[in-house]
Amino acid sequence: MKPFLTIATLFLALTTLTACGGSDDNGDITPEPTVEAPKVESVFPADGSKDLDATIAITVTYDQNIIFVESDYTKIQATSGTVSSAKAIGKQLSINLVCNPGVSTTVTIPSGIVKNTKNMPAPEVKVSYTTKAAPQTDDGHESATQAVLNMGPGWNLGNTLDSHGSWIGDHLSPDKYETMWGQPQADANLMRKLKEKGFGAIRVPVTWYQHMQADGSVDKDWMDRVQEVVDYVINAGMYCILNLHHDTGAHDVAWVVADASAYDAGKARYEKLWTEIATRFANYGDKLVFEAYNEMLDKSFSWTQPKSTSSYGAVTNWGESFVKAVRATGGNNQYRNLVISTYSAATSEQTLKNFKMPTDASQNHLIVEVHSYDPWNWVNTYNMTWTKECHQALVDMFGRLQNYIISKGWPVIVGEYGSNGDGEKTINASSTAAQKAEAGRQAADMSRLCRQYGAACFYWMGIIEGADRAERTFHWSMEQVADSIVKVYKN
Repeated sequence: MKPFLTIATLFLALTTLTACGGSDDNGDITPEPTVEAPKVESVFPADGSKDLDATIAITVTYDQNIIFVESDYTKIQATSGTVSSAKAIGKQLSINLVCNPGVSTTVTIPSGIVKNTKNMPAPEVKVSYTTKAAPQTDDGHESATQAVLNMGPGWNLGNTLDSHGSWIGDHLSPDKYETMWGQPQADANLMRKLKEKGFGAIRVPVTWYQHMQADGSVDKDWMDRVQEVVDYVINAGMYCILNLHHDTGAHDVAWVVADASAYDAGKARYEKLWTEIATRFANYGDKLVFEAYNEMLDKSFSWTQPKSTSSYGAVTNWGESFVKAVRATGGNNQYRNLVISTYSAATSEQTLKNFKMPTDASQNHLIVEVHSYDPWNWVNTYNMTWTKECHQALVDMFGRLQNYIISKGWPVIVGEYGSNGDGEKTINASSTAAQKAEAGRQAADMSRLCRQYGAACFYWMGIIEGADRAERTFHWSMEQVADSIVKVYKN
């Protein structure tokens, strides 16, 4: 039995030695090295840095080599601005952040998206920065970039001064037109309520053709009423965007059309109209903004992009006439912020690539406008549910805007957005609470992305419409949607 006991004892000793991790030359036991999660050693620029350029290259250095999936850059959050890319090399994570001038932003790298080679997640990292303020114009007026940043949440006074119809006739009293599409006359109380809720800008669509004389001049009572409504907005302390609305668009009466012959025929009339409008408001301050035209289409009413690329040239010509007419009236109009829309206010890649900003001595007083009901018809396609696919459509749209418009230094407004879809289907006052919640998710999504890209957006009507607008019967039609919008701007 002795040999068996000796072999068993030797085997036990070897097993124990191996389990203890071996020994060094002196016979001491050597423990396995402890692997810890990655820790941040340094961040550049340092947390709290100020007066940075709008494009910030952030370098986070860890205490060990890291792994990061480049497509996960979208998980890195910025309260203001956009993370455009991120990648890891060795111990360093490099992040590209695009912000707007004069904003503070907090960048969050969530726990787990950075790991070490043992797949151990790094903890969350937060750093905050402030960019340089937008350079002041040398003309003493607010720049277009600063105005858009200051607008905050916006809303459209739709189906009011933009209402029109051949059945009513021309040159009648303003109230006949203002109420023909189911809305009461606008009043000062409505604007005060919007301001109290947290809105900072109102787009006032106006249709002019039924109030213009043969020589192109505007009926006095109509111009007086337009001015009265503008005053409601300005006196409430909000920005007002005044435009030319259904004189363009998918109507047989449209005369501002994306067509060379239509431009030649209407140029003098158009310039006279904008000269008269601008003259009436020449002494108004920087919170009044003019918008050249609404959704201008070609003769075939083609949406998204025209039948012929020649239509892009016509759009540019109308924009040139608008700028020339307004600037020539002098006063504050020489430096007033002006809005130029893309063809049909669309955001397709072709449309954005073909957009051309008009010539203007005051380039820092020009704004680009687009409209977005993206993804179109989502209320039908996704059964009134705002899905991740809907969110991605907005992300993709802002990516195109960044590439073709914002990167060139032009600020953007989304002049219209909402839940409208095919067959006049929309989420409105009569919708269920769950449906209104989905409209609120859409509106908050749009607002957050606008804040990230330094844009402003204007909800189309639905939060308050019909008799709910009147002072005597005032009531928010979809208050939860209004609250979802303004909440984004309070964070």
